[in-house]
Amino acid sequence: MKFNEGESIMGKTIDYVFLGSCTNGRIEDFRAFTSLVKGRKKADNVTAWLVPGSHKVEAAIKEEGLLDILTEAGFELREPGCSACLAMNEDKIPAGKLAVSTSNRNFEGRQDPGARTILASPLVAAAAAVTGKVTDPRELMELETA
Repeated sequence: MKFNEGESIMGKTIDYVFLGSCTNGRIEDFRAFTSLVKGRKKADNVTAWLVPGSHKVEAAIKEEGLLDILTEAGFELREPGCSACLAMNEDKIPAGKLAVSTSNRNFEGRQDPGARTILASPLVAAAAAVTGKVTDPRELMELETA
């Protein structure tokens, strides 16, 4: 992962955000992610892959208006499937790049050989997606209530 023992990951610049697949691609996960990105924009340095866990979740995202909020914030919804969770298709994290991912496992080569992956909740993934770095989502929530 190219981190030193005891080193904080907070504030580390990221390259990718992955929300989805079966583990964190539920409608609840998309609601949480969307609640934090609403009114914000995706960071320019971030490639984001938002992948619903099923076609039923995809339909709910559209029906609830979440897609409109995500699109306005600069995100694209992708087709349901494994995507970057398993790097089984073109959705692979390039070697050396850092991803914040809501997938459920992080073992060497999971998102492609050489990929650096930080597992996170949908809220942490959302905070990273809009700031371009590993960010505690509570910092953004505090801004909303201030």
